[in-house]
Amino acid sequence: MMQAADLFMKNDIGRQPDILCGLSPRLAVLHDRAATVAADGPAGGVWVIGCGDGLFAAEAVAQTARQAGLNWQAVGPMDLLVEPDRVQPGDVAVLMSMSGNVDRTVEAAQLVRDRGCRLLAIVNGDGGRLAQLVPDRWSMDLADLAPFLCGTSSFAATLAALLAVISGLSGRAHIDLGDSAAAMAAANSAADRMMTGIDLNAITGLRYLASGATLGLARYGAAKCVEVAARPVWTAELEEFAHSQFWTMSPCDLVVLIATCATEADYADASADALAQMGTRTLALDCDDAPVTRATLRLTVPQAGPAGLCHLPGLQHLAYAVGTADGLDPNRRLHLKADKTRFRTSRMLTRRSLLGTGT
Repeated sequence: MMQAADLFMKNDIGRQPDILCGLSPRLAVLHDRAATVAADGPAGGVWVIGCGDGLFAAEAVAQTARQAGLNWQAVGPMDLLVEPDRVQPGDVAVLMSMSGNVDRTVEAAQLVRDRGCRLLAIVNGDGGRLAQLVPDRWSMDLADLAPFLCGTSSFAATLAALLAVISGLSGRAHIDLGDSAAAMAAANSAADRMMTGIDLNAITGLRYLASGATLGLARYGAAKCVEVAARPVWTAELEEFAHSQFWTMSPCDLVVLIATCATEADYADASADALAQMGTRTLALDCDDAPVTRATLRLTVPQAGPAGLCHLPGLQHLAYAVGTADGLDPNRRLHLKADKTRFRTSRMLTRRSLLGTGT
């Protein structure tokens, strides 16, 4: 049996509230850097560029950014590489890569630099190749608990960093995440209890549904399952799911409904009621002021928090539970590295510069 100290993914989930609080002084520095970027002149587009978790985080905070008056564009790097004329001189580009070595993100950094954008990078560590192109970079300097651990606390830190960027670019005060950190701690305990006891044996696959900016959280939750489990996983916008995926969905799939506001909750509740007609189980990640009462299972937090921060433990513990039920070790993900052909192919797809390094 694995010792508590070796439960790296669970421990990483649990330390998120402390990380948010500990990052506060450095997030204030990032806020001020973003304010300095904004002071160089009015921003047209704010291009927020990343792959995987970086893109999902940019999507998740998009509503907050729009409410702050920013022309926030959460994009994958390929969006700009195939349509470079969308970027104009004087635009702001925020580039995200924890390693700084994701090929397409580095290529997009070259593109936006050459087109005269004002640049800011968010990394974790020295910034790799991205740092060579973007001198103005902010590192979360978050130590990994284990090599090759999937993004858990790093995703929470990325959301926090982008919230700091939004407030800095828009001229607003630096956001205090203390209340969200406390709510995340409670959510972590509740999610751990629920997911430890949930019966996943009959579940054929998982469908993560959300709407608006919350779709970024759904895409993140699905990605965690892909990284640590073996079952099929899909993501869809709540309404579009009914027009596409639904028609070939197994009734034994688990449908995960994420709600951060009352409007989302109302539509998610109606979807849970409809899916119950064919025996499909639903799991709602909701909150006190946005309840999804007709879901089969509910993981309710007092508040969703900015960008749905407080729903992260539920998504992460669900991925952990599915991976464990599939007989895998979510704490190390060694099943991915053990598949040497697939692992090498992944590096050829995204990080050719790391081929042969074992990372």
